[in-house]
Amino acid sequence: HTTWGDGIYRKGEPVFVELSGCISRYHAPLGRLVRIGYISDEDAAMAEVTARAFDAVVKALRPGAKARDVYAAWQAVADEAGLSHYRRHHCGYLVGAGQPPSWTGGNSVTGLRHDSDLDIETGMSFHILSWLMGTGRGDDFVSNTVLLTDAGAEVLTRTPTGPIVR
Repeated sequence: HTTWGDGIYRKGEPVFVELSGCISRYHAPLGRLVRIGYISDEDAAMAEVTARAFDAVVKALRPGAKARDVYAAWQAVADEAGLSHYRRHHCGYLVGAGQPPSWTGGNSVTGLRHDSDLDIETGMSFHILSWLMGTGRGDDFVSNTVLLTDAGAEVLTRTPTGPIVR
């Protein structure tokens, strides 16, 4: 995470945008990759993969699941897309009542990691990231805040997620 700079955006460049809504210190982050001017065919194809992987995470978030199983659902989509070489350290992390400068609710990140035994429980909220950057076959990123309810995972952030070109 970083702050703004004074660089000039150029046609074809991606702009990584990640921000959070906040009410009474409860945070709801989201992120998008915005392309300037156009999107390449490779990036458009990767956007389809990130969307499927995000949906797989939402489907896997169920009470009683383990964090590692949620990560495995994300990784399975990447693997099926021919990206078995690609690994992330997590596909999301807990969020909630945060104190500046963090929205994670503390000084560490409790992530949905490949090796985590964290039990997923109703009432947990997550910043879910479907991040496929530096794959060698196109780039895309989308993230949203998700709340786990008795009825399943509910995506709280509603900004459109498809490829964004401005």
